Amino acid sequence: MADDNQDLQDYLNSLPDKLREPISEAIQEQAELLSQAQRSALQSQEHAPEETGDLEASCVVVPGATDLEFLVQAGGALTTKEVRTGSGVPYDYSLSFEFGNSHQPARPFFYSTYHAMHDDMQDAITEALNEVLDQLLKQASAPSL
Repeated sequence: MADDNQDLQDYLNSLPDKLREPISEAIQEQAELLSQAQRSALQSQEHAPEETGDLEASCVVVPGATDLEFLVQAGGALTTKEVRTGSGVPYDYSLSFEFGNSHQPARPFFYSTYHAMHDDMQDAITEALNEVLDQLLKQASAPSL
């Protein structure tokens, strides 16, 4: 009986490790799909290739603090220029593209795409989690030889 309890405890303790990799892969896949959709949204708004080329290239997915976190980013070094030549004041023009400014209307591509995809991304991650849990339950209920 003590061995059965230890076997169960060992199995329960192993669950996080068995879940982590497939869930991490599902989260990363959804992050990559979001980033690609944001690049596509930019391409659909493109007026001139030089206008969105750096902004499009800045749409990336980077690892977060844990292997279950991926950050979808746009802007940064590729899109930060001086607000006015010689001013020495940096400005990330991805912000004016997304939100607009006094010289141009907003041309949203980042948050609007995220909001449009959020529920589907959440469903895909939940589905991946359920698949892993189903597999683990089948393995746990299979008779051991």
